[in-house]
Amino acid sequence: MANSKRMSRVDAEIQKALASIISKFDDIDFATSLISVMKVETTADFSFAKVYVSVLGEKEKKTRIVKKLNDNKKTIRYDLAHSLKMRNVPELSFIVDEVEEKAERILKLFEKIETELPPETNEETENED
Repeated sequence: MANSKRMSRVDAEIQKALASIISKFDDIDFATSLISVMKVETTADFSFAKVYVSVLGEKEKKTRIVKKLNDNKKTIRYDLAHSLKMRNVPELSFIVDEVEEKAERILKLFEKIETELPPETNEETENED
């Protein structure tokens, strides 16, 4: 139990530090995009970390930004080591976070199902509330 609390705390600290590091990146794609570090998952031994990044924009831009992050992960890891007080800083792997897109697709499916229901079914469900 204590170990999972520690992992959660470390994940949160890494997430916060990475958000700060990424916000200072000197690149036109980064300057013109809204980039958020959504989640960090470290392994139990803290040697690897998956960093889920959300990027506002079209798919090509998201892919390009995550590629740039992965291309610069040694520099980012170096900066991370200087902002955290950890003996070993995990190797980083940046991944596009697609949770919002998946949630939006599910909502659209629900809306589509609702509009395709027969009228009396719609009225019955509304009266039950």
